[in-house]
Amino acid sequence: MSRKDTLKAMLSRRSEELPPGNSSPEAPISQALPPISHVRSGAVGAMGRSLGQIATAAERANALVASGAAVVEIPTDKLTGSFAKDRLDDEGAEFVTLFNAIKDFGQKSPILVRPHPDKPDYYQIAYGHRRAKILGKLGRPVRAVVQNLTDEELVVVQGQENSARKDLSYIERGLFGLTLEEQGFERSVIMSALSMEKTQISRLLSLSKSIPKEVILAIGPAPKAGRPRWTALAERITELKNSSRLGKALADPKFLEADTDGRFVRLFNELAPRKSRAKTHRIVIKGAAGQKIATVEKTSTTLSVVVDAEGSLEFGEFVAARLSELHRQFELAKEPSS
Repeated sequence: MSRKDTLKAMLSRRSEELPPGNSSPEAPISQALPPISHVRSGAVGAMGRSLGQIATAAERANALVASGAAVVEIPTDKLTGSFAKDRLDDEGAEFVTLFNAIKDFGQKSPILVRPHPDKPDYYQIAYGHRRAKILGKLGRPVRAVVQNLTDEELVVVQGQENSARKDLSYIERGLFGLTLEEQGFERSVIMSALSMEKTQISRLLSLSKSIPKEVILAIGPAPKAGRPRWTALAERITELKNSSRLGKALADPKFLEADTDGRFVRLFNELAPRKSRAKTHRIVIKGAAGQKIATVEKTSTTLSVVVDAEGSLEFGEFVAARLSELHRQFELAKEPSS
């Protein structure tokens, strides 16, 4: 059977339903970890193009295994993360769900790694960072497929895997794109890694640059906040006259105690434009004997007369009863004399 036919056959299988990134049937495990120098590379470019059309980590892993790649067990202390970080630290409900699934049922889908380019006997993760983190917490080795990947191939596979599962939040995708840009990757590689068109990438990178990185890291992934809300937050930050208000909001204990979506909402609301208070001019009106009888309060839009309730209430009622007559006299006074 050709590789193309093998991939087609593997993709026709339906995998059992489990949390994202942990849904494939068990693949055979190689008993021994092969030396890095003996790792089989295969036709990585062609395989990468084929894998780009596959939707989930489980299907990718099955396709790699079907093509002849071995699944091996690697101690977590021999793994390092990708050089292009794509996740903000957050162990919310989704992470807990995946943790419990792996704890109870084991790792159903292998991760993808490459031999570390600078550290002999170590491996660098292309995708599967959360699974590796969870297995490290559980003290278990990680089942992985090892492929020789260039830097470009690694970030494209890494980004496409997350994009296929819609696994990264909008701002995480932005930071991932910025990281690739800062490391000198061409725009075409970034577009491929994030599965976005040129205009979308430009908008994403521009927005991500407009928000201080420390603010993004403080908030976290905020999966419920999409592009419009992040754009609105960026505008509110830009309009601040000084950074003290922002710093105070980020240090607020209620902000720190909230989950990632709650932190976004709290900061967004805290930075809302404040209504400018109209200046009020007050004049105290006194009677012939020098007693206070009323206070006139005037702003740019209103004028009010507040009668002193102590000793002048009857006067206030007297004036209130004659307001209609006073207004009529005022209107007559404005009319031009014939």
